[in-house]
Amino acid sequence: MESYNNFSVAIYCPVNDLMDITDFNEFSKLFAWIEKHVRVDKVYLETYRGGRLIDREHIEKIQDFFRSKGIETSGGITTDAISDDEGGFKSLCYTNPKTSRILTQIVEFTASLFDEIILDDFYFTNCRCPFCIEAKGDLTWADFRLDLMRRVSENLIINTAKRVNPNVEIIIKYPNWYEHFQDTGYNLEAEPHIFDAIYTGTETRNPKYTQQHLPKYLSYFNMRYLENVAPGRNLGGWFDPFESTYNLTSYAEQAYLTLFAKAKEIMMFSLGSLLNPEYSLCIPIAGQLFTDTDKYIGKLGEPTGVACYLPFHGHGEDYLHNYIGMLGIPLEPYPTYPEDASTIFLTKSATKDKNILLKVQRSLMQGADVIITSGFLEEATRLGFQNLLANVVVTNRKARVNRYVYSNDGGISFDGCEESSKEIIIPQLEFHTNDTWELIAGLGEDNNFPILLKTLYGKGRLYILTIPEDYGDVYYYPRRILLPIREIFSEDLPILLDSFSKVALFMYSNDCFILHSFQPWYGDIKLKLKKGYSSIKDLVSGQIISAEQANGAVRLRLAPGINRVFKLIKG
Repeated sequence: MESYNNFSVAIYCPVNDLMDITDFNEFSKLFAWIEKHVRVDKVYLETYRGGRLIDREHIEKIQDFFRSKGIETSGGITTDAISDDEGGFKSLCYTNPKTSRILTQIVEFTASLFDEIILDDFYFTNCRCPFCIEAKGDLTWADFRLDLMRRVSENLIINTAKRVNPNVEIIIKYPNWYEHFQDTGYNLEAEPHIFDAIYTGTETRNPKYTQQHLPKYLSYFNMRYLENVAPGRNLGGWFDPFESTYNLTSYAEQAYLTLFAKAKEIMMFSLGSLLNPEYSLCIPIAGQLFTDTDKYIGKLGEPTGVACYLPFHGHGEDYLHNYIGMLGIPLEPYPTYPEDASTIFLTKSATKDKNILLKVQRSLMQGADVIITSGFLEEATRLGFQNLLANVVVTNRKARVNRYVYSNDGGISFDGCEESSKEIIIPQLEFHTNDTWELIAGLGEDNNFPILLKTLYGKGRLYILTIPEDYGDVYYYPRRILLPIREIFSEDLPILLDSFSKVALFMYSNDCFILHSFQPWYGDIKLKLKKGYSSIKDLVSGQIISAEQANGAVRLRLAPGINRVFKLIKG
């Protein structure tokens, strides 16, 4: 099977799976199932995990096996501790001298075997043993762990590996839980400069039924974020089949969104699980989607979207960006403030930057649109938001709403009334009449509560978007209410999506875009074409669909889990 044209495919092989290979003829028959469906370019062979270190002679035989098939081999290390009876994941204790000796030996051994090594995303610390408590002193846990893992990375990992093998390149794989990196020592500010390259976790689960609260859009968003953290050195995206068997489309979506984010390599975890009958269908699914996606992914330009700012070590409104992305709003996240962007979206995590209000003010003075959330507003109040920007506050009161109104005249009056199928809880915001304008409101009894506010500042526009207490309740905003929200995000985009929720829009720099519905049912949507575009071309079928002359809109019917890939056409 020939390699794919636009990306490579790798498989991560945990040490337990490798140690279980005792008959290479029998293993070759098992591996043939993968080879039948997927062109594997590389395998990452793990040397250590959870107290088990592989034998040199055995891993060299495994290297020879894969090389004989034309498959490149790299190394892998998982720095977790032997599990106990407490549950959860247990990290190594990096303040214990014994850990330093053991880790040094593991790195030396692995560097002597491979010229490339990846650290699985257990390279963190959650240890609160007496050693760590004493070493922490008066620091916060985040500050203590960030500095600790920076020193471990330089001294125990990089220096050790390079001493044994000067040609070795070490890759750090970052997990999917980007909001909490700093709390376990993942130093996104320092480590990408310490390591030779990074890798991205793009695994998503069912957000409702698992302890990881990760909407599907995260498989795209996290990849784009880390691409902007280390441009050109983010080597790929890593996904797995776990907790996806409730709907195998959710397994496929991890791979699709990783590729939509333009991953250079896509990593399938893991060898043993992919050969397990429980996940046997994942292999042909992956093989077919790789083949299908490879036909059009090279026709797409660079991913683009509304600029978001996630400062290093920031935290707040957990993973909210991905709920917004699930509303059909394309996002492009950055670890530094996107000062040249014409539309900027800021959640509470952006207030980690103590100069954020001055940066917002500068953007507004230059004519940018800045969209902030109610969570950002609440946190920015203590930074002087009201004195500098606008007289809007988040009160300590809540409101239950399921009826909504919107304005067609900039907030002077309301038109129409929309109703949702579920009553949701929102924080109550207060603003000053005729100083700030209410574009969308939730209705109370002889009262209403702002959902979208607007005020002019300098040459720009400042918008405040109220976020429900349950972030997932944004999906219950009626379609007609979602439209003005999408309008403010899409000011500079060539299309405006008019759709139900849980439809993602992926935009690219060469007038191409992808639509993907995460809903379980078929639904009709509209695309308003702007900036002189008059039709769209389906990049899979070749069909050209012209916009209606009356309103400049294209009507489409979306099927669950199916990608629609288009290019905009002018004239």
